[in-house]
Amino acid sequence: MNKHRREISIEILVGLFMFTVLIALSIFTIVLSRENMLKASHQYEFVFSEISGLRDGDNVYLRGMNVGRVKQITLEENRVHVYTTLDVPIRLRHGYKIEVVNSSMLGGKNLKIYEGPDTAELLGDNVTILGTPPKDIIEELSKAVGGLQEMIESVSKGQGTLGKLMNDDTIYNNLLSVSENLKATAAGLEEGRGTIGKLLHDDSVYNDASNVVANLKGVSEMLANGEGTIGRLLHEEEMYEDARVLMANLKEISARLEAGQGTLGKLLNEDSTMFDDLEVTMHNVREITDTINAGEGTLGKLVRDAKLYDEAALLVEDVRAAVDDLREASPITSFGSVIFGAF
Repeated sequence: MNKHRREISIEILVGLFMFTVLIALSIFTIVLSRENMLKASHQYEFVFSEISGLRDGDNVYLRGMNVGRVKQITLEENRVHVYTTLDVPIRLRHGYKIEVVNSSMLGGKNLKIYEGPDTAELLGDNVTILGTPPKDIIEELSKAVGGLQEMIESVSKGQGTLGKLMNDDTIYNNLLSVSENLKATAAGLEEGRGTIGKLLHDDSVYNDASNVVANLKGVSEMLANGEGTIGRLLHEEEMYEDARVLMANLKEISARLEAGQGTLGKLLNEDSTMFDDLEVTMHNVREITDTINAGEGTLGKLVRDAKLYDEAALLVEDVRAAVDDLREASPITSFGSVIFGAF
């Protein structure tokens, strides 16, 4: 009986051990598969043209948080359909982005979800959710390395600005010459040669500058105290009022000119006939001057005919002689009038 009991005890212990192992394996399986039997899951399907190595079981991230994993990947009609199981529902809006990203520099992929701008409209029901084709870092890096290699080759051949700088001795010689010139200029400045050198070493220039600064300071104080013409302009309100009245008058005059009022306004007005009258008058004056210049008419003959000028001069002399004779005879005539008037 004891032997039989021991055998039963051993069998019970073995059974309990195997049961414990099965429970542990179940727990490990659930943990490793990251399946939560107690939470509700949400299934979503995304369609890609390329997934760049995404695999079943890879994580799905939303706003930087792990919200699920890739459940299954199938290839259907030249498109890759990615089925995911998420712990939370997603609300995709116009402008969304579903992309495959690298989980680390060592490899691995994750699925990243961007739901779209908060102000955008929600997607309708039964809409195929398209994913963004991923960027292959290795391919991008190889392109960058290829471009860098091409640049190095062009530089080594002396092509481009950098290539010429690296291979052309003329530029080096020019830089060397510039360096020597700068060195000589610095030595000249240190010795006080040239205008800038004198400014750096001559104390009289500093004194002159100090005097200028002092004079400017005195001028600013005069202005602040209202001395001088400019100072009065800055401080006297009467001159300000006069200037304001003057500006108002100028504004009124300009308004009247613009409105075509007054003589000058009528001259400036395009609709005024005064300009036409002035133009006709100037045309007539030009015709008269042309006639006089041509010697036509009485005035023209007087201006152009020398004989008439001489006769006019003789006439003036005769008139002057007659006036002189009358002036000399006026006393005798007056005396005669007195004598004969008595009788």
